[in-house]
Parts: sequence; structure tokens; C-alpha cells
Amino acid sequence: MHLNCFLTVGLLSESDAAARAHSISDNSSGSMSDTNKTDRRRSRFEVTPETEDRGLFKRGLTQVALTLVPVIGKTARGDISVRGYVSESEEISVIFAGRRIKEFGPLHEELRRLLTEANYSAQRRRKDPPPVNSIRLPAQIEGAWRVRFERSNTGEDIRVLQFLAARWGFLDRNGETITSGKQALYGNRSSDAGAI
Repeated sequence: MHLNCFLTVGLLSESDAAARAHSISDNSSGSMSDTNKTDRRRSRFEVTPETEDRGLFKRGLTQVALTLVPVIGKTARGDISVRGYVSESEEISVIFAGRRIKEFGPLHEELRRLLTEANYSAQRRRKDPPPVNSIRLPAQIEGAWRVRFERSNTGEDIRVLQFLAARWGFLDRNGETITSGKQALYGNRSSDAGAI
């Protein structure tokens, strides 16, 4: 599949993506375990692109339109996590894992640029910086949904919806389409973008 087609065909609208996110979150079951999940992983030297994608995209691939905000972190595995929204208020984590971390640079630069420009503009107007969640970059991402459980400070298990990115695209400030990522070598692509 040519990447330009992926960016324009079969994307979920924000409301459809939010509905799918809710259905995944509601239908997922599981329990939090004290077993360290890293114990089951292969050494990073034994991981091929095929085995990496088999682990990341076992639920199949779908394409969604969402917005990213410049809140970037690292997971315990060293993957990159970016705060995203599938609707105005439905927050998710978008994960850039494995060999796709190297491809994250242009997206990282664009998010940093948006944050810097918003803060600079506020400073020039002698205003407070805008809330970081109001600084949003629309993006189109192909990947897979997964639900993780995190323990809150009060000891409760909280479901966290994540989207594992395979390929992504966005418009830079000049209106140029920037595409990055790697096509998944494993995982069925949905003929219907809403099917997961």
C-alpha cells in the first residue's frame, strides 16, 4: 500500500475513533499482575522486525485521525509516549516503539516548534503560556489499539488506552505532508477502518 493512500483513505473520524476507543476500553478485561512483563521479552539482540511487529500489532492494524500535544515521555521499555486525543476530551497515549523510535524525529521537532511558538506568542502579548493540551497537531496514524493497566497513587487499577504507531503523517507549518514510520510486517489491515 502506498503511504499517500494510507493518509487519505479509510480514516476514522474523531467521533468514530472515540467510539472505537470506548468499545475497546469497555470490552477489554484483564488484571494487574505483579509479574514483571519484561521477564517474557526476548533480548533486544534477538528481536527481528518481524517479531517486533508480531508483538506490537497482534490485534490487527487500523488507521485513525487524532491530535497530538507536546507532552512527550518515555516508557519503562524506552519507547516514546506522546499524549494524544481521539476527540476533544478522550485522551490516549500514542506509543512509538522499537525501530520506529528513530523515525520519530520530524514529529518531535514539529511538536517542539508548536510549543515554542505558542509560548513565545504568549510572552510577546504579556500573557500566561497557553495550557499544553490546547497546543494540538492533527495527525493520521496507522497502528493498533491496546489497553494497559496502571496503578494509581491510591492503589486502584486504572485502564489506560494506548495506540501503537506503525506509520504516521502530519502537515508541517509550510503545509507539506511529512510521513514517517515503518509499514507493519505483521498484523491484518482492516478492510473497514473501524474494525479492530
